[in-house]
Amino acid sequence: MARLAAYALAVALGWLALMAGGMFIPGAAPAALVLLPGRDFLTRLPESARLVDASGRFGVTVTGAGARQLYAAGAVLVLPAGLPLCVDPRRDRR
Repeated sequence: MARLAAYALAVALGWLALMAGGMFIPGAAPAALVLLPGRDFLTRLPESARLVDASGRFGVTVTGAGARQLYAAGAVLVLPAGLPLCVDPRRDRR
């Protein structure tokens, strides 16, 4: 059982590293999900950045800024957001 848990953890960390690393490819995602932003993160964003969603203190969605700019503004982890195949839970389903 411990071996299975170790494999699951390795896969999850690998996926997270792949997604975070993909943000350094220009144009990889139309927006970025910033996890655990600092208190002054929004004030340190570059002029080109636009706030899409601030759903609490654990995550902020931003567009118009690259991963380097977001990390420089104080982001702890930047993941891609707004990809074409991502499901929007706010969209009405019929």
